[in-house]
Amino acid sequence: MWGKVQTVGTITEFINKEATLGTAASFNELLDWALDPVEQTKEVGANIAYDKIEPFLDIVCMISYPIASVMITMAGLLYIVSFKEKSISWLTKTSIAYVFIQLLPMLTKILIQSMTY
Repeated sequence: MWGKVQTVGTITEFINKEATLGTAASFNELLDWALDPVEQTKEVGANIAYDKIEPFLDIVCMISYPIASVMITMAGLLYIVSFKEKSISWLTKTSIAYVFIQLLPMLTKILIQSMTY
């Protein structure tokens, strides 16, 4: 099964095929749009809206890890110094906030898609 090697073309041919500016819509996509243009337009609009928001969500997700790490480290030090209630509160709040921030892109996508239907 893995022993067969089939040469399809050269790397330059592959790169030139990928260098096209756009792709043609398939007949099924065109037919879907022709039968229900409003629904297709809503879906495209939702995807465009999410694509515009996604970079900011990525930045927030990337920044949340170091901030949560510092907060959890501080909570651990507070626990060692005998501020147990405060440290457990910090640990709990930081953990919940970190998980929520990591789920934020998925929740935003769900919210945008639910607004279009």
